[in-house]
Amino acid sequence: MLPSIRNLAKDLGISVITTKRAYEELEKEGFIYTVAAKGCFVAPKNVELIREETLKRIEGYLQEIVQLSKACRLTKEDIIEMLNIIMEEE
Repeated sequence: MLPSIRNLAKDLGISVITTKRAYEELEKEGFIYTVAAKGCFVAPKNVELIREETLKRIEGYLQEIVQLSKACRLTKEDIIEMLNIIMEEE
């Protein structure tokens, strides 16, 4: 269970409106949920959402790698070989 909006605002010395907005954003993003007359609670991990966000980050890194490799005139095979070497070292 999370602290009430009023208590958290008081503890942090910030506006109740700011705290309420933060709780609303956290709920919208699926990190917390609210039970009427009970309060706000941390939501169970959404493994699929976390996986999807991680995949988006990986795709971004791969796009950057492709751009850098074009500047260095690396082939796809060169990149795959580099990846294989790195993964073997892990």
